[in-house]
Amino acid sequence: MIQRVRSGLLLLSAALLLPVGLAAQQQTQPQPAQQQQASAQQQAPTELVFEREVFSYPSFQRRNPFKPLVAGEGGPRFEQLRVIGILYDANPAASVAVVGTSTVTVSETGQDVSVSEGRSWYLKVGQSIGNVRILEIRRDQVVVEVEEFGLTEQKIMQLETRRLGGTP
Repeated sequence: MIQRVRSGLLLLSAALLLPVGLAAQQQTQPQPAQQQQASAQQQAPTELVFEREVFSYPSFQRRNPFKPLVAGEGGPRFEQLRVIGILYDANPAASVAVVGTSTVTVSETGQDVSVSEGRSWYLKVGQSIGNVRILEIRRDQVVVEVEEFGLTEQKIMQLETRRLGGTP
């Protein structure tokens, strides 16, 4: 009977140790899912980087092809404009230049006057029309900045008078 008890205890201890041994074996041999989690924890987290392609065009070499050829506000070009009159004031901010596309022709006798129709604009320093921006208004001159194809150039528009050889 003692042998039976010993064999029963032996069976009982084997039955108790079997699950413990299987659990220990499972802990020593990681499963594929656990291996993937462990390797993911060891690797640095992935950082997303968004890169944009940036275009820049130097205005001094060539014009930007995405910029329209015609300015947004439109208007006459420098070649079409002439100074019709100047309302000069010692304060540069108060001076006004009258520029337009019309022409006035006076005969040599001064009796016949012909006018070709056109528009006129009253502009102060800093204002623009077409590709022309007023920089300075003098007694008989208007200094302008002309923009053509991305290049800017300063030009002087002269008020024609008889004294300067204008039409009488």
